Amino acid sequence: METQKNVLYNVVLAISQVLFPLITFPYLARVLGPSHIGLLNFADSFARYFILVAAFGIPIYGVREIAKLQNNKEGLAKLLVEIFSINLITSILLSIFFVGSILYVDKLNTEKSLFALSLVFFFLQIFILEWFFIGLNQFKFIAVRFFFIRLLFIICVFVFIKTSADYLTYMKMQVALNLLLGIINIRYVFKFISFRNFNIKNLNLYKHIKSLFLLFLTIFFISIYLQLDTVILGFLTDNETVGYYSSALKLNKLIIAVFAAISAAMFPTMMNYFHEGHIEKFNTMVEKCFYVILSIGLPTYILVSLCAPEIIHILFGSHFDRAILPLQISAPIILIVSMSTIFGFQILSALSKDSSILISAILGTIVSIVCTVIFVKQYKENGEALTILITELTVCSSFIYFSRKHFSRQNFSKILLQQIISIIPYILLVFLFKYLMVNIYQRVAFIGAGSLLWFSVLHLTILEDSVFKKEFIKIFNKYK
Repeated sequence: METQKNVLYNVVLAISQVLFPLITFPYLARVLGPSHIGLLNFADSFARYFILVAAFGIPIYGVREIAKLQNNKEGLAKLLVEIFSINLITSILLSIFFVGSILYVDKLNTEKSLFALSLVFFFLQIFILEWFFIGLNQFKFIAVRFFFIRLLFIICVFVFIKTSADYLTYMKMQVALNLLLGIINIRYVFKFISFRNFNIKNLNLYKHIKSLFLLFLTIFFISIYLQLDTVILGFLTDNETVGYYSSALKLNKLIIAVFAAISAAMFPTMMNYFHEGHIEKFNTMVEKCFYVILSIGLPTYILVSLCAPEIIHILFGSHFDRAILPLQISAPIILIVSMSTIFGFQILSALSKDSSILISAILGTIVSIVCTVIFVKQYKENGEALTILITELTVCSSFIYFSRKHFSRQNFSKILLQQIISIIPYILLVFLFKYLMVNIYQRVAFIGAGSLLWFSVLHLTILEDSVFKKEFIKIFNKYK
């Protein structure tokens, strides 16, 4: 039941992470325009790449180590200080490179104020401590905290962003948001730790370095194709191109975040099952996660791809037409990245197969570089979308190859075939309502409602072995 609650809180968090940007982004796209949106996304991606490198593998390693000491307040305090210190050191060192980039790289120097704010945004990330709270299964705190702070941020967007010149104000708001999050997190963290017998001389940072370094290499290579795509596009093309590409990819990544939330909430339990020798329970959770992700991800990919023109026009307006094709090209990554999360960062990570994850990441990096050289200069935003699609497909295939021997695949083919057949009604619904309705708002509303109805009928009445049906019956029996 605890796992179900964690999944629920994490899904609510992920959905709010999708809905909140969908509230603000159409407004920002219209007020700031493609060029300033592209510039903000370029600055944000640049800062987030530094954040990812400075994290040094901590988001994965920290969750794993914190989960082992859940009931040891003094041990948690020591571990927290050690990991935080490593993050602080790496952030200080990278800040020097960040400042140098602002001063000496022309692309950044022309917007010195914007990138100075992104530097502050980068440094404040060390106080977010998300890995600490995830390791302790504090998904309720994470979800509630995010919801109210993001709601405040949305209000500020509509109050303070009025013209295209307010793009700097938007970045200032992002910095203020991170500062507020850091203050709340630091205050809340003391509920779980105790410094009663703490001695700074007992700190041992070096014991974490080897594991962190291996994870860092993995994340570093992944970041080249996952985080640097927008940055590379910004250097190779122009801000307007970045605006179209990042707008399309932002939609797909927001949807991916919902699916990742399901996997993240199940990961601590899966890891415990495996390390305690409950292999059958481990396999059951892997199969359940595969079923849920595939049954939601496959129709979502189909709907986003087929309804891309309507989605772009409703959210961003007709002047973002160039974002339609990148959205359609990159739509399959909704499903592909979700599969990578299961086979890579659940199964392989639970098995401590960090070297296999690293090999997959290196392979993805090589493919990304080759595709970037071939496609981006000539095809711009469409070339970058094709690059990320081919790269993610390569990495996912590699994860499946390395993990295939470590879990039972008995029902996977059956699930896959079942879900492929079940998407036919979704496709028919899209073409039916596109033919019957001229108004795009009505069209999307009816497609959405019809798809939700078919999903409910399929999983609650037609499919006898549906995971959703089983969970619904459990909840119903518990509260009846």
